[in-house]
Amino acid sequence: MLKILLAWHRRLALLCVIPFVIWALSGLLHPAMSHFAKAPHIKPDPIKVELNRMHNYTHLKDALKQQDIHHFSHASLVEFKGNYFYQVQQQIDDGTTVHYLPLSATNVSLNDVDYAHYLATQWSNHNVIKSEFVTQFSSAYPEINRVLPVYKLRMSSGNNIYIDTLGKRITAHNTPLRESLSFWFKQLHTWQFAGDRHSLWRIIPMLIISITLFVMAVFGLLTYSVLWPRIKKKQLNKRSLHRVSGLVLSLCMLGFASSSAHILIDKFFLQEFKNLAPGNQIATDAINHDPVKTLAAANGHNFQLVNISGQVISQIVSYKNKSMHFAYWQSNQTQYDDKTFAQNALRNQLNITGALTHSEKIDKFGPTYGFINKRLPVQQLSFEQSPEVRYSVELHTGYIAAVDDTWQNARSWHFGYLHKYHFLNPLGKGIRDSIITLICLGLAFIALLGTSLYFSRLLRQRRAKIHRNLQNNEILEITKEQA
Repeated sequence: MLKILLAWHRRLALLCVIPFVIWALSGLLHPAMSHFAKAPHIKPDPIKVELNRMHNYTHLKDALKQQDIHHFSHASLVEFKGNYFYQVQQQIDDGTTVHYLPLSATNVSLNDVDYAHYLATQWSNHNVIKSEFVTQFSSAYPEINRVLPVYKLRMSSGNNIYIDTLGKRITAHNTPLRESLSFWFKQLHTWQFAGDRHSLWRIIPMLIISITLFVMAVFGLLTYSVLWPRIKKKQLNKRSLHRVSGLVLSLCMLGFASSSAHILIDKFFLQEFKNLAPGNQIATDAINHDPVKTLAAANGHNFQLVNISGQVISQIVSYKNKSMHFAYWQSNQTQYDDKTFAQNALRNQLNITGALTHSEKIDKFGPTYGFINKRLPVQQLSFEQSPEVRYSVELHTGYIAAVDDTWQNARSWHFGYLHKYHFLNPLGKGIRDSIITLICLGLAFIALLGTSLYFSRLLRQRRAKIHRNLQNNEILEITKEQA
């Protein structure tokens, strides 16, 4: 039985050795991006309105009618070179257009790309050299960033800043080296060359190899565990080194292979909510209050107009203790709150209704809402008909940021703890990544050493066979001569 397991361990290992070594070594690019290609952190200043500068202004409803805008999906205030503008997003056919309408008479004009330039310059203190409108994820700006569309701005520092003008935020800040490493990581580790994120040409081969590696690791673990009493008595050589190091790192191998398979299986199921845009259509004639006047009454810092159950509401934003807080006003404060807003977004986008079992505002990433989701702050809801499912809605945009059920939670835990080793986070990110680096190098070493031993053995067997054949031929010739 052991001979059979050992034979299949070798066969499966040989079958997967090339993609496995590439995966192990390309995995080192991830910590390299974090520690050697990281751009300086930029803390964007929140967009706060100085109400004492708004004595004479055009009401939003009048400004929209002057521009012949009868329906829109977003309206808030922005500042540009000392002037205030209404930032209005309008749905046109299959796309969107962002208008900037001045609150008062000014010679300054503004468009969306200029505003992206302005934010990037203000926040980074560097000039913009080149800009590009990004509507699809890529290796330079992968899906992990979550937010589209954005502007990619090449700064005089050489770095690239990605700006979401509607959310008034930086979604990514990369060095050219980081984007280069990200490209190779995507090609070598996640096989982006084989197809898009959910392509079967990409998923199925990777899944087959992951399962094969898992089975190979199980066979090796079982075989060498039983043979351990013999292995530890032998003098250290290449073969015993391969077996001992294989046993030591076998559990790591099982974790990597199983979590990879888990992630790949998950890709068979599209998360359609990620492609949804908030259904926040507002008719200009339906505006029944002055949002700027309401903002002053609420003593807030900015507003967004939102549609809650057919009512046009000013979502008043206030910045307190590094967090965003929201109140919901018309001419006076309404009975609506964050929970109502999130329920309305889920009802419009996913047709989710019912009695609530859980409601919580999340202001920072944590156990129930990980950094991978990117968007903050969110309102997290669970409903009576499916209490195990948590819906997270970004409050200042209405986007559904995450839908986490039992499968998603298990996948996140599996990948986070057995692939990215988040259980080592208390030791510090540097120590965690150093340990992962040593494991990846160790696994690549084991694979290459095992392959070398296998082919060395084949070569010895071939030479021995040739030698035996030569000896047999010599004996045969001598026998013939004697005869």
